[in-house]
Amino acid sequence: MSKIFDGYVLVSDMDGTLIGSDKIISSDNREAIDYFINEGGLFTIATGRMLPSVLEYRESLNLNLPILIHNGGKIYDVIKEEIISEVYIEENRKEAIKRVTNDYPNLGIEIFSDEVVYVYQSCRFTERYNRHNYEIVYDVDDSLWEKNWIKVLIIGEEKELNIIEEIYCSKYDSGSAYRSGKNYFDIVANGVSKGQALECLIDKYKLDKNKVIAVGDNMNDLEMLKVARYGFVVENGEERVKEEVDLIATSCDDNAIKFVINYIKNKI
Repeated sequence: MSKIFDGYVLVSDMDGTLIGSDKIISSDNREAIDYFINEGGLFTIATGRMLPSVLEYRESLNLNLPILIHNGGKIYDVIKEEIISEVYIEENRKEAIKRVTNDYPNLGIEIFSDEVVYVYQSCRFTERYNRHNYEIVYDVDDSLWEKNWIKVLIIGEEKELNIIEEIYCSKYDSGSAYRSGKNYFDIVANGVSKGQALECLIDKYKLDKNKVIAVGDNMNDLEMLKVARYGFVVENGEERVKEEVDLIATSCDDNAIKFVINYIKNKI
């Protein structure tokens, strides 16, 4: 006997989408995800977060597809605990980070390698790690430049990041980079995005692209929302994303994932 969501795939961003402003996945969202999976659906997340940061929510997340982390730079199977794919930033792009640091000494610079955070330049936002148990290195030496980087995060006040977002690809580095929040600007390997990673997931697991739903809130979600057959931006999302996406979900504080699952059930 067929189930309601047989063949459907739901991919959700975490911060500002699945997770509310209280940093919690609501019980309504958790119950809706469980219902979606029990009725035949496949659910996963696509996030800029690193693996240990995602695993903090593991008990609240029912996942039955590999997760897309580091904005698509890594695809990881949490059930088998193995890496499906991992793409590193090109070596010739690393020097751009030094130039940004010299020009903007107030910005934070975090470099991610092997699920370790290397704080290359501190700011008030890099102090957020004090609340977590991630492996953080503050005393960075030259060996950092020999490591494989999966992501660089530039962090700062919104006004400064507005400037960086506008000029980064013309002044510093023409490779893949995009805004993931008002205080975050992400740099990844060329061609890497949540959308590209979703395409890999679709191909690897022979998913029906016409049954793929994605939900997000910011510019780093936009390509994923366009890859999906049904792309939703949450009400609290970035206005630039809303201009390019037809479907609007409720806000992250109003159980956006529950809304989307009910929409699929009743209208699709």
